Amino acid sequence: KCLVVMLSNLCFSFRGLHQKLFRASPGGRASAVDDLNLQYRMQQIGVLMLIVPTLLGNTFLALDKLRHAFTIGGSAAMKYAFRYVLLSFVNGIAFTSYNLASTFVLTRISVVHHAALNCIRRVFAIVVTSVLFGSRMTMLQFLGIALAVLGFVSYIHHKLKKETKEKRRKELRKKWGGIMAMDTTEGERRWIRKSSSLLPVNNIGN
Repeated sequence: KCLVVMLSNLCFSFRGLHQKLFRASPGGRASAVDDLNLQYRMQQIGVLMLIVPTLLGNTFLALDKLRHAFTIGGSAAMKYAFRYVLLSFVNGIAFTSYNLASTFVLTRISVVHHAALNCIRRVFAIVVTSVLFGSRMTMLQFLGIALAVLGFVSYIHHKLKKETKEKRRKELRKKWGGIMAMDTTEGERRWIRKSSSLLPVNNIGN
């Protein structure tokens, strides 16, 4: 199970990276392919790739559930079937809405930002489902949640710190750029006043 979860997370990250690369190509611009059609094509590729393994791995389980439903008979079978269809419909709507929102957000932010938000999304889902369904969380789960939150907070802190430095650097460039210039005529980089001549000395008299 751990291997399946790890591969699932890797595929999700690779999907986001592929989406960004596709958006950067000439044929992947938002004016050519909107988010809805992009998500539809990705889901279509996923169905074509996984339909055979899904049928091979779950056909017998699905047939056994159907046999059990018909064995019960009467109103109980109808109630069981209606509940299954309703939960499947709700799950499909939730999954589609989440993927559309993920595609919409990823189009407008970087892959790293999207991965950080996805990390917090997983933590939120684990905590909410534990509270709603009353499932007890183990120490290992608490440790994983704490590490995820700590990593996200650390990322936000360093991101804000970097943006503050960039803002300060731009302000200094804007302030000093009008009176200072870079002199590279003698093979050395040094700041000089713009009022000074940048021409070599031996060319001034010519």
